[in-house]
Amino acid sequence: MKKAVFVMSILILTVTLSALDFERESMYQNECDTGNLTSCLLLGTMYHTGDGVNQNFSHAKQLYTKACDAGLAEACSHLGFMYESGHAGLSFEKAIDAYEKACGLNDAEGCANLGRFYENGKGVAIDMDEAVAYYDKACDNGNGESCAHLALMYEDAQDYISAVDYYEKACNTGEVDACVALGVMYYNGSHGTSQDEQKALDFFQKACTLGDEKSCQNITIINSSVKQ
Repeated sequence: MKKAVFVMSILILTVTLSALDFERESMYQNECDTGNLTSCLLLGTMYHTGDGVNQNFSHAKQLYTKACDAGLAEACSHLGFMYESGHAGLSFEKAIDAYEKACGLNDAEGCANLGRFYENGKGVAIDMDEAVAYYDKACDNGNGESCAHLALMYEDAQDYISAVDYYEKACNTGEVDACVALGVMYYNGSHGTSQDEQKALDFFQKACTLGDEKSCQNITIINSSVKQ
């Protein structure tokens, strides 16, 4: 019995050690020590997620802070998430500070998170003007989800011209639902759009290419009706 337990302990230790990536950890650490901020971020992510190292939130926070303080926007967003989630001690105030620094450095995720905070009143008073401004900046910096969210907000407000504009921006970033919405709008001539089967086909084709099977079927249906 004792022998069996010993063998199992060795097996567990071996599995644990094989999951650790000392070479990658050492490489990122050396590069971080010499001022490579991206390596500080990557090493911080390893410790944050437990990818190749033993998970250590405190060490992750230190690395993110170092990179953020030196001006790496993505590290500021990661740090904001740690404060928002409680991984660095729950503090919406510190999360907002980190997200604001990230957004100020044109990090789309940081701006999107600030939009979410102001829309939902998370750590701040609800302020839809601020929310829209941050979502807009996130959209301009390539965050398709923010573009799509703004489109929905404008559609709900019956500002269809703005809604179509943001749906197009979202579709161009690969947000499949936005492409589908535009295809439906142009096919039906609804929500401020004139009926335009070619535009509908173009947007359904984008959605189809992105993996939306219903849009692929819509293309077949529209083409069949045109031939008739």
